[in-house]
Amino acid sequence: MLSSCLLIRICPKDIGLFRFLLEAYEHVGYFSVLERQTALLKFVFSPDMEVQARTALKEIAQSVALTLEEYPFAAAR
Repeated sequence: MLSSCLLIRICPKDIGLFRFLLEAYEHVGYFSVLERQTALLKFVFSPDMEVQARTALKEIAQSVALTLEEYPFAAAR
C-alpha cells in the first residue's frame, strides 16, 4: 500500500508544538522536516486514514497556524 502525503508550512518555532499536538491523534500519521528554516514539513499517512488525518490537521490548525499543500509527487503514482 502506498502512503499519502501533504506538505505543511508552519512557523519554525511551532514545530515542537505541532509534534506534541499530532501525538494526541495516535497513529494518524507522522511528519519529517524537509526545511528547518522555513518549517516545511512532509506529513505522511495511510490513504485509508485520509479523513482522520485531514480532520486532525484542521483541529491542530486551531492552535498552530499552518497551511497545507498537496505533495508535488502525488500525481506520479
